[in-house]
Amino acid sequence: MHKSKHSSSHFVGAIAAVFAGLLLTSVSVVAEPLRIAYTSIAMVYGPLWLTKEAGIFKKYNIDPEFIYIAGGPPSLQALIAGDVAVSFTAAGATVAANLAGSDVVLLGASIDSLPFELWSIPSIKTPEQLKGTRLGVSRIGATTDFVARYLLKKWSLQPDKDVPIFQAGSGPQVFFAIKGGAVQSGVLSAGPETLRADAEGYFKLADVSTSGLVYPFGPFAARQAFIKTQPDLVARFMKAYVEGIHRYKTDKPLALAVLEKYTKQKTTPGTEKIYEVYATKYFKRVPEATPAGIQTILEEIAATRPLPQGITPQRFADSRFIRELVSNGFVDGLYKNR
Repeated sequence: MHKSKHSSSHFVGAIAAVFAGLLLTSVSVVAEPLRIAYTSIAMVYGPLWLTKEAGIFKKYNIDPEFIYIAGGPPSLQALIAGDVAVSFTAAGATVAANLAGSDVVLLGASIDSLPFELWSIPSIKTPEQLKGTRLGVSRIGATTDFVARYLLKKWSLQPDKDVPIFQAGSGPQVFFAIKGGAVQSGVLSAGPETLRADAEGYFKLADVSTSGLVYPFGPFAARQAFIKTQPDLVARFMKAYVEGIHRYKTDKPLALAVLEKYTKQKTTPGTEKIYEVYATKYFKRVPEATPAGIQTILEEIAATRPLPQGITPQRFADSRFIRELVSNGFVDGLYKNR
């Protein structure tokens, strides 16, 4: 008698385990796959990586697949081709593609300024000395290219004519191009790369983040066709990412562990300091692509060719998903406990 009671409890346990298994399978089926591209191994993607690593995408029934595509323009091409659904890309390339007839729009932007610096070989200590030397960017049309042209014009130097601009590949490769002598200066993303340049005796010619320039950085785009057919998935993606930014800003140990994993660099007091600058100064609680930031891009394009009549920044962004999270109190709710 006692034995059968024991075996029946085993049987009930086994049935319960089977049901639990079925339950788990049905839950994981709900998680919709979402292919997301990002363009470099840089601090700006810290919150995106953390959203995945901390299981926040899963929480909102999204099964993210990250695809690394070096440089803004190629990542945008992947979006237009339908290879990815959301692309963390270059805002300038997105606006240009939209103007050329594509249905891509910015869903948001993580940062409102450009955390980039221009570094040169030690013998170049003034902008004038750049004349006749080569300047490295990740890719033509990428944000680093915009930064290079912006700085050169500010210094009354003609991009391509006075200072030839060369594609070196994403972030770390620009630094290696300076080190290897292929270029004499280069645009580096504030973070491990600029710390390395400083440690190895290179010269910082400019810090763009202090210039007061408003620009949508760490932007993410999608096609209007995708937004129209999958508004619920877009809304959940936005919710997850906004929560990921909050976690990144407020959970330093986790943020540093995620940065170590993706950048493959050990945390140092330097990277810790840079994390804090990004977490407090750069990353926005509300990652909206602002009209002022898009206006900067339109002015840059208008300097080289006339824009169609009546073009406004609003054409290039779909901000309703992020605005909904502000108006329904979701964003405030995350930060209320801080």
